[in-house]
Amino acid sequence: MVTATADLDQVAKGRRGFLLALGAYFLWGLLPFYMKAVAHLPLAEVIANRVVWSVPIAAAVLLWA
Repeated sequence: MVTATADLDQVAKGRRGFLLALGAYFLWGLLPFYMKAVAHLPLAEVIANRVVWSVPIAAAVLLWA
């Protein structure tokens, strides 16, 4: 019975890793569109927004993963 539980745990970890990797590739794919959309804004404003928004997003990813 321990083997079945360990196998299910491995499957769950594999699925979670796949979803996180898929999300990372999706975000990298959207990056050029984001850069084009914020090209008219001052650099300091873009960096400040990215710093501020990275904290709750990273916390959500860490809590989910």
